Amino acid sequence: MDLMKWTNPAPRDLWEAFDGLRGDMDRALDFFHGPEAAGIFDQTTAPAIDVIETADEYIVVADLPGVDKRDLNVTVTGSILAIQGDKREEHKTEKRKVFRKETWVGSFKRTIDLPEQIDSSKISAELKDGVLAIRIGKREEAKTKLINVQAN
Repeated sequence: MDLMKWTNPAPRDLWEAFDGLRGDMDRALDFFHGPEAAGIFDQTTAPAIDVIETADEYIVVADLPGVDKRDLNVTVTGSILAIQGDKREEHKTEKRKVFRKETWVGSFKRTIDLPEQIDSSKISAELKDGVLAIRIGKREEAKTKLINVQAN
């Protein structure tokens, strides 16, 4: 086997340097991603959340499959929205054997810092088909207003 001389050209810019550093770190930590550990480090224990802004409101959408309405608590304190609850495990039986489990169970809490322009008197929440949609109205002064431009 012949040895090759290692050459590492200087990066052309800062982003290329970061890409090189990331590649080096990925290679150094690659042993964590072996087949025997697949799925262990990449599991989440809280629901995924999207925050969407429209002209009149903010909409927070959370994926909560398997969470019952009675196990869910949504609160707003100032501009902090908190979603917390419990996702219970399906019934266990001795006749079933789980070969792979990627879904999560247990207690969770997510907090989102919303902009100061929210109107806490205009909040509604709906859980439908495992998706929680929270609608939070904006205060009148925060809403986008159309200004008519006149030409002479």
